[in-house]
Amino acid sequence: MKFAKIVLFSVFLIAAPTVFAQVSPENPPTKIVTKISDVPPENLEKSRQTEISRERREQSYAKLLEAQRYYWNASPARRQNRKASGAALAKQALQKAVELNPNLAEGYTALAELAITMPPGDVDEAITLASLATKLDRNNFGGHRILARLYTIKSRLNNDVLDPIYVPKAIAEWKEVTRLDGRNAEAWAFLSEFYDKTNNAEARVESLKKWIASAAPLDSQFYSGWMGGQENLSPESASLKLGSALLKTGKTREALEIISRTVADEPENSEAIEMLRQAVESGDKDGASIAVESLQQAVFANPDNPALIVLLAETQVRAGKFEDASKVLQTASAKLADSDKVSAANLQVALGDLLARAKRTDEAIAAYQKSLVLRGVGNNERIADDERDFVISVFDKMIQTYKNANRPNDVKSTIERARQILGKNDLFADRQTISFYRENGMKREALTAVRALRSQHPDDYGILRLEALILTENGKIDEAVALVKTLVKKKR
Repeated sequence: MKFAKIVLFSVFLIAAPTVFAQVSPENPPTKIVTKISDVPPENLEKSRQTEISRERREQSYAKLLEAQRYYWNASPARRQNRKASGAALAKQALQKAVELNPNLAEGYTALAELAITMPPGDVDEAITLASLATKLDRNNFGGHRILARLYTIKSRLNNDVLDPIYVPKAIAEWKEVTRLDGRNAEAWAFLSEFYDKTNNAEARVESLKKWIASAAPLDSQFYSGWMGGQENLSPESASLKLGSALLKTGKTREALEIISRTVADEPENSEAIEMLRQAVESGDKDGASIAVESLQQAVFANPDNPALIVLLAETQVRAGKFEDASKVLQTASAKLADSDKVSAANLQVALGDLLARAKRTDEAIAAYQKSLVLRGVGNNERIADDERDFVISVFDKMIQTYKNANRPNDVKSTIERARQILGKNDLFADRQTISFYRENGMKREALTAVRALRSQHPDDYGILRLEALILTENGKIDEAVALVKTLVKKKR
């Protein structure tokens, strides 16, 4: 009779003890020991060297099947008392299986599984049992996976300080898992994490590539439970990790290819979008061209995503397609103008930034102005409080754009317009005026303006510090020191 090899029980996260009989095919056990580690090694070795008859091998496999049936009865869906009874019966059947055939590696593997699924727990005993299984059969997949998982726990992989003893053991066992199953996502995922923590960048990249090419895992509970609930073994997760790893090793173009595909497949993945932005910024013109096509696909699939649209435009600029980028932002803003004015306004700001960097000042100002109109901000109308931060940001950009173009009169007029819209109690316009004076060497005017501002807001420490700084710039050190002393006294 020929029996197929069976690997029992697929999921574990905790540990438990087992009862193991001291065995010999010629001499039935007369003493029950608590753990396999309590059995003298010479007794175990002698038992394994004894020739096992065909009949005993068949009986052993029958007990293995019996244990499997008992374990199913102990599944989580069962009542608590039935679970405990089923697990105990499964253990007894497995004890008998390895008593009949001490060379039955699957029996030791199954006992190891029970040692880590039955409370109260004994990880070390499970390691001993799984080690016996892999010693008897180096191709015992279940034994190697148990060892890999338990050594991973003992390695403290998810802590800042790794255990130097168990890290190499865990890596060695995960390598054994990949030797037996070259498309095992869990093994490649854990190897990539170990290589990351041990600063083996090239090995990490290779492991991540193998992870992407792996089969969809049936069991991902251990990985998610140990690495964090948000982590998973999907190829998409591996792609993002690979993109990050490639960026760290300076392989920007390859990173762009990987991350671009992820963004095209998952246009709402904000992490992938941000990573692609970093890759584009660190790459060259040719690299940006690689990302453009994927981003166009992503925007087509998700036309209401402003972050994607802005990233596409920025990437087109880096690829030397400035006019295409400008058109993308203008078109997208126009489409969203009726349904989503906030996003439409933000796209106009992005367009203004793009034009300002290109030194197309008047066009940039027009885009900024349009963003204010989209948010309902008129020429001289006061604004609602929830619009204030946006308005201040846009005016700051307009003022800076005029400064960069060396148009001081336009700077002044824009500051005054901001004062009218924001109101006299808002300090934005006053601070911009003082900044303008200082940048243009108008120290006396800056000092006069800051003193006038402090007279209106005597308890504003920021204004007081600014006055002390301007006094120092005007060479009035003693006055600056006296002012600082006043500030110190007030804080007391």
